[in-house]
Amino acid sequence: MFSIGKKFSIINLCLFCMMGLNLSCDKAVTSVPIAPVNFTVNIYANNLVHIGGHEYFTGAIKGLVVYRFNMNTFYAYDRACSYDWKDGGYVSVNDSNSFQLICGTCHSTFNILNGYPIGNVKAEAPLRQYNAELIDDMNLRIFK
Repeated sequence: MFSIGKKFSIINLCLFCMMGLNLSCDKAVTSVPIAPVNFTVNIYANNLVHIGGHEYFTGAIKGLVVYRFNMNTFYAYDRACSYDWKDGGYVSVNDSNSFQLICGTCHSTFNILNGYPIGNVKAEAPLRQYNAELIDDMNLRIFK
């Protein structure tokens, strides 16, 4: 029989191991290669002027999608689906849920706020994310 101290230590060890497993899941790596991207856009010249707006751009592997989350936060992803990008799969903003990106080929859905697959889909890895930095009130830099 275990004493209270040993039980507490075993519980702590189990919790620590479970946290480690959880953290390792967050480090999923996409097979989509990094493409050199470095450009600036005027957010008032497209749909990024509004919170919740998104815009598609050329570049990267299959193009880029940029989403405006709030006044200062933007997310940029390569449109190449992490599951079937070599077969032409690419993502677009889901018409029925603007917080999701969906692949028209394998139908995997991804969270637009972190690029990770949602639910029981074929894709297991996240989308390739690029940096999106608001330079001033008008200009957004997308780069890697």
